[in-house]
Amino acid sequence: MRWLPLLAPLMVLVVVVGVELADREWTILELAVLCPMLSATLTGPRLTAVYGVAAVVTGALLGIHDGLYQPRHGGPLAQLVRLAGITAGAVIAVMVSRYHTRRETKLHNVTQVAQTAQQTILSSVPPTLDGLRLAVRYESATAEAAVGGDLYDILASPWGVRILVGDVRGKGMGAVWIASRVLGCFRTVARRTQDLSAVIADLDAEVAEVGGLDDFVTAIVAQIHDGQLTLANAGHPDPVVLHSDTAHLLTVPLRAPPLGLAAGAAGRRAVTLLPGDRLLLYTDGLAEARHPVTGEFFPLLDAARDALGSANLDTALAELTRYLHRWAGAHLDDDVALLLVEIPRAGTADATTRRR
Repeated sequence: MRWLPLLAPLMVLVVVVGVELADREWTILELAVLCPMLSATLTGPRLTAVYGVAAVVTGALLGIHDGLYQPRHGGPLAQLVRLAGITAGAVIAVMVSRYHTRRETKLHNVTQVAQTAQQTILSSVPPTLDGLRLAVRYESATAEAAVGGDLYDILASPWGVRILVGDVRGKGMGAVWIASRVLGCFRTVARRTQDLSAVIADLDAEVAEVGGLDDFVTAIVAQIHDGQLTLANAGHPDPVVLHSDTAHLLTVPLRAPPLGLAAGAAGRRAVTLLPGDRLLLYTDGLAEARHPVTGEFFPLLDAARDALGSANLDTALAELTRYLHRWAGAHLDDDVALLLVEIPRAGTADATTRRR
């Protein structure tokens, strides 16, 4: 249907001509100016100019057909005034189209810069790390200029594999800048600080230093060592644990405020993950996606149970993403970061490591 926006102004012009020819008592040729005006919102300035010329020529020819140049209809001067109105509307339409084109080009360039910066600060996630199987997926919002500050990182520390998933309030380069500082801080403190609550406190101080009064970051820090999972949550959506074809949220006893809002008192929770269990960490673009018709939130647990059972982690995240797009009508209002971790069954991790 890409041709429809290009031909819609022509269809409007055809309708005006049809109505004008259907009843010679009506004089609506001035409505031909709707053709270039509609084109200004749907096409570029060149095609808008073509439609503008077509509207003026159509008005002139309809004037001959209806005898509008004759004295009983005001004479040539009255018809020239009508054509001048169409011409003025066409010129304004071309100017508006040029403005829209320049604005869209600038918006596209800014969005590309933000997306490039965002991709630069996000680390690549290895398929395995210290015996864990890993996969990550990032879905950008389909809304214009909606480059978000979703962030993730995973690294090995003396106390196990540590994972950070977060979401900066706001959009654009400001959010990307704060995300880069949070990631840089995490990569430093996660390797030297044993207590996860202290890691949250350091990240909170970093956001408070670099952010404004209304800036904050929701974040969750996870540590996995020998099947033992420890969580500290700072205002972030609860992760999902998939165990034996069941999915449930993993909450903490004390959810701290988001980073930047005095998140130093983060409570922790420790649970044991069994071989074959999977842990999904995500940003709120997943949980808060709404159905375009009913307005219902995305059925996270049902979708996780249905999608994340695939043997391949990347395939599982791809299926969850397809489920999300089907639910949201292929339109995402916010970025979505997904990080999936699996505790391999006996022998799986060794085989994966040898393949690498």
